[in-house]
Amino acid sequence: MKIKYFLVLLFLGFCVDFVGALFKIQHWAGADLLLISGMALKALGVVGLLLKLLTHPKLREFLNW
Repeated sequence: MKIKYFLVLLFLGFCVDFVGALFKIQHWAGADLLLISGMALKALGVVGLLLKLLTHPKLREFLNW
């Protein structure tokens, strides 16, 4: 996958997490599901970005800046 897809996952995770927090503050139903799915999306995005970074062929060059 391309990095932009992982960034989209991360952004969607933050958006869903924000909406879940608003639901939680208002005591509306579904807040728990939104918060859990937002955290899962953020975790997938971060793990994907880290894997993409660590498997990049020029990682050593990047780390020796």
